[in-house]
Amino acid sequence: MNKKKAMALLLVSVMAGSMLAGCGSDNASSSNDGSSKSADSSNQDSYTVKILAPGDASTDDCAKISEAASKITEEKFNTKVELTRVGFGSYDQQVNLTLASSEKLDLMYEYCGNVTSAISSGQIVPITDYLDSYGSDMKSQISDSDWKCVTFNGDIYGVPANKEKATGWGFAMNKEMADATGIDYSSIKTEEELEPLLEKVKEMYPDVYPIVSNNGSMSLMTDQDDLGGDIGSLESASGDNTTVINYYGTDEYMNEMKLRYDWAQKGLLMPDASTSTENANSLIGAGKGFGRFTNTKPGIEKEMEKEVGKEVVVLEMVKPYTTTTRVDIVWYVPHNSEKPERAVQVLNEIYTNPDLANLFINGLEGKHYEFVDKEKGIVNYPEGVNASNTGYTSLPWAWPNETISYIWEGLDSDIWDQIQEFNKDATVSPAKGFAWDNTEVQNEVTACANVVAKYGPALECGSLEPETTIPKFLDELKAAGADTIIAEKQKQLDAWLEANK
Repeated sequence: MNKKKAMALLLVSVMAGSMLAGCGSDNASSSNDGSSKSADSSNQDSYTVKILAPGDASTDDCAKISEAASKITEEKFNTKVELTRVGFGSYDQQVNLTLASSEKLDLMYEYCGNVTSAISSGQIVPITDYLDSYGSDMKSQISDSDWKCVTFNGDIYGVPANKEKATGWGFAMNKEMADATGIDYSSIKTEEELEPLLEKVKEMYPDVYPIVSNNGSMSLMTDQDDLGGDIGSLESASGDNTTVINYYGTDEYMNEMKLRYDWAQKGLLMPDASTSTENANSLIGAGKGFGRFTNTKPGIEKEMEKEVGKEVVVLEMVKPYTTTTRVDIVWYVPHNSEKPERAVQVLNEIYTNPDLANLFINGLEGKHYEFVDKEKGIVNYPEGVNASNTGYTSLPWAWPNETISYIWEGLDSDIWDQIQEFNKDATVSPAKGFAWDNTEVQNEVTACANVVAKYGPALECGSLEPETTIPKFLDELKAAGADTIIAEKQKQLDAWLEANK
């Protein structure tokens, strides 16, 4: 077995279930000129860049989009592209399987992954040496603070997506059902205040789950700064306390888990929510679910409505904040790439060329979308097409640069400007800019990740009784080395704070 393959196999145990949190920082500007200024490539050999992206799409539609995209990239770079999309429920598994094999892969998306684990395990390669010649456009358009989120030991390892880089948290729900209850939900500001609404929904719609999970997880309503993932957080991004703690041991976590367990006993949560592999938006769209916990941002309702196929309203419960780890969508060049420079070249083109970006984000005009107002770049589904039967789901946020893509009807025409303001106005964590390096505690990180996977989703989905389970959870984390991780993270954070006074 070759070294890279062996390292990739080691990564599977680290990465499986590592949906924690990525990075975050300031806005990046975007180009709309549709051109790339990277190195002259007229004499390049023919090459195919294979891309693995998340989202529902048929094989046939992916092939057609690949063909259309290749017309752009072949003319410029003598490069074809081959796109494969995998549903969110199985995307991580497919990534791990691909990386553990010798199968070629040139570009991949990752949401909330631990970058240092990926680096130390040989999953991804540095792209620093390719940016000036093959990615100069996006290099200049992405802010220095964003690049710092994906820079380790002087090397850049990924390209952060240009999207919202702050987050709030809240509850998204079927507006028609919510209105039918007669409850003034506009006054609901906390998770606890949801209960009367959920009970009324259960009474009126007994065959509908009041709350559903998303692929086995439910977001926490907290503004903790997880400082790059793994164990060890600041309890709140809105304060100035820089003591690293185990968030699972806080009163806040206990109280939220007790609430969810109580709801599960009352039938307000989807049964077996932590083991579900179904997408929350699909469950709501199919009429099986009423609502879900979600991140919040400008346009989140309309974005969800494209998948749900019904009108959605979102209640904000945690005000927007930003941390280093809120740059949570990053595109990488995997170790399986045969020509990383060509992967960076295509990534640069996707980031800067609206024609190519829209192909990957929205699909084919006339088949997956049509213009409502071409001059303003407003689109919607063609007649007879909707969220449930399109062969290619539009997910702007999952691609490198949503801000050069078309705007779906219903969203404000200045939505991309709103996103930049959202980033600018968010509460800033005192640790924003800190990059966690878990290299020295890899064994503890893996052991603790296994413990979190054992207890975390089940607690957060109301499946386990918190008062007896959380003490066991904490004991097993301690035995797995949580204190060692926290001490190392505190040491690194203190050094960073000292250097950035």
